[in-house]
Amino acid sequence: MDWYNSIKGWYERDYWTKEMVAEAVQYGKITPEQYKEITGEDYPTPSEGPSGATDGSAGA
Repeated sequence: MDWYNSIKGWYERDYWTKEMVAEAVQYGKITPEQYKEITGEDYPTPSEGPSGATDGSAGA
């Protein structure tokens, strides 16, 4: 599957959001450079980690 062209088409047709395109980078389907080509913006660097992420410790 040609992920780049598929995602680009979905984004241009408003089927995908920037967040969804960013997830495609995280899953290795496209590169950060391709994210920029698709959205026109730099790929966001995760400074705080994904929303809802934990450090893996369980509450007591």
